Amino acid sequence: MTDVKICGIRTKETLQLLAELQVDYVGFVFAPSKRQISGLEAGRLLAAVENHPVPVGVFVNPTVEELEEVLGYANLDVIQLHGQESPAFCAEVKVRFGKKVWKAISVGKPGFSLTSLAQYRPRVDGFLFDTYSADMAGGTGNRFDWAAIPQLMEVSAGQASIFAGGIDGQNVAELLASYAPQAIDVSSGVETDGVKDEQKIREFMKRVRENVPNHIS
Repeated sequence: MTDVKICGIRTKETLQLLAELQVDYVGFVFAPSKRQISGLEAGRLLAAVENHPVPVGVFVNPTVEELEEVLGYANLDVIQLHGQESPAFCAEVKVRFGKKVWKAISVGKPGFSLTSLAQYRPRVDGFLFDTYSADMAGGTGNRFDWAAIPQLMEVSAGQASIFAGGIDGQNVAELLASYAPQAIDVSSGVETDGVKDEQKIREFMKRVRENVPNHIS
């Protein structure tokens, strides 16, 4: 059974749609981005929509004070650290805020080594594997070589593993059939001109359900 996270939500209507479709996780981007939202705005959206997906906050190299401010407004379940945060910082965040911590890993980054994950493993609850970009921390819409997925799943065994980067309604069936990942993350793959597209979201979830027969429908 593959869980789905849809990231970069900014409107009540889109959050309501995700709740209707029983999407597993909703991602709010608090880092500088065209999808950025404030803690206050995210908190209002969560309060306005009942039975919303599990909320995940996406941050890039935040300070503890920045996390504190956002969490004062938005009751997030997961803190996703998408920058160059150290293992020690991840551990500090986990202990200080009592939230699950996911560390984003840039696949294809020069110097990237699977052995580098070992130092994070005791300090985080999961890994989000995304495509490396020299210009952006995430949300590029580019796909990394999926042949690496089995090895990434192996080194993250026992923890949450979420796969992102270039996933959309055209290739999600291939991804699920070939690798059956624990969870997937989509953002630009369900957008049109940078805006979440209701029809694309519905079609994406339809294809996920078709390929994950045990998922609640």
